[in-house]
Amino acid sequence: MSNPIFAVIAVASALGKAYATLYSAAATKASLDAQADLSNLQFKEKRIEYKEKGVEVLKETNKALGTIVARGAAGGALTNEGSILTSQIVSLREGAEDYSIAAINQELTQNLGIIQFNNFKIAGKQAMKMGYLNAIFGLGTDITTAQATGVFDKKPPTTPTDTTPEVT
Repeated sequence: MSNPIFAVIAVASALGKAYATLYSAAATKASLDAQADLSNLQFKEKRIEYKEKGVEVLKETNKALGTIVARGAAGGALTNEGSILTSQIVSLREGAEDYSIAAINQELTQNLGIIQFNNFKIAGKQAMKMGYLNAIFGLGTDITTAQATGVFDKKPPTTPTDTTPEVT
């Protein structure tokens, strides 16, 4: 025997719990999406730093070459042969290596940023999917539990409790 108000309360609380589960999953997804956007910006910032380092390397290489040529010319040497040319080649090689490292770092940072962005987005989608599943299965479990405890049982038909035989 059950009071119908308890059936209503059981269903309402099960639905409320399912809604809260979905709301929590949506909040988790929003948080992960925000983290994805933030990581994207952070990796873009790092990429720009590596690009600026590459530009700085080129500037320093140009300064070094200018200094080598100026010193050679000031000393009366030809700037396109001998030790002056060798110094220029060494300086260019070192500058090219440093610039290549900056370019590689820039590319790696971009790739890592894409991977992390996608990981956060996928995690958000999965959180939402799991929220739906948890809400559905939780609702089913709650309704089944309520049924098992007799919340939805109808009241038995009333029969007279007087067992004395009628006298005619």
